[in-house]
Amino acid sequence: MKKYIPILSLLFTPFVTQAQQTVTGLALPESAVAYKGGYFVSDIGAKLDAAAKDGDGAISYINGGKLEVFRYFDDTLNAPKGLDIIGDILYVADIDHLKGYDITSRKKVFDLNLEGKATLLNDLSRVDDSSLVVTDSFRDHALLVNVHTGGWSVLKGEMKVPNGIVYNAHNDEVYVCSMGANLDGTGKLFAKKLHDDNAAFEPLEGSPAGVLDGIVLLDDHRLLVSDWIKIKDPATGNLFVYDLDKKQYTTITMERAPADIALDARKHSLLVPQLLDNRLAIIPLKKLGL
Repeated sequence: MKKYIPILSLLFTPFVTQAQQTVTGLALPESAVAYKGGYFVSDIGAKLDAAAKDGDGAISYINGGKLEVFRYFDDTLNAPKGLDIIGDILYVADIDHLKGYDITSRKKVFDLNLEGKATLLNDLSRVDDSSLVVTDSFRDHALLVNVHTGGWSVLKGEMKVPNGIVYNAHNDEVYVCSMGANLDGTGKLFAKKLHDDNAAFEPLEGSPAGVLDGIVLLDDHRLLVSDWIKIKDPATGNLFVYDLDKKQYTTITMERAPADIALDARKHSLLVPQLLDNRLAIIPLKKLGL
């Protein structure tokens, strides 16, 4: 999901030496997004049920490497997942609702009710000032949503349990990673030209396979993807660095249950919600060799 770090900015911006940080006190954290020096994190809640309308979800705010507010917005959330920001509005996918919150006032300003039309909205990514792309995992497709009008459409092409999604304005491509049928580890990477109505999502050549969850753009030619490896009792997880030009990937082994990863461009760090351990890891990209 989310923003990418142009490679030139990495070359000419001085690095600040950082150690990995771990923020605890979360409740099944699924997604994260950076905002003005802090981080918002979506919490599924006390029980690991991604589709339960139990009202125990939350959006937490992390500042200075610590959990500052567990429930930042005073609104009922069930099992919130993907996050992204347009302006000062934080958008969140919550089962069959796409909601938007004004970060300053902490009030809900958008609520697209897709009950009966969507089953499990999962990740989302900003396209421009008026639109988002959103995955619907249990319907095996992705949506394009206009957050000004509430209009939406289904993008062509099916994927088995699509999860992470990111838009690259440089080439008008939408990239999606999937978890595979029955979450069986056969998930792959897919791509589609967003504004080509004849194009459909197709698997990327040389894609890694796994229970793929989050996806970000490191730059215009590299994707970074998180992999649970397996859903039940995973011991470790993976990060895959996929080169869009070479159609090849490399693997970085990491701690288990890496969910919807995000980038902090200011601090050159990767945000990794460690869902099963109720914490957020903040890892300098340099430590990962990126």
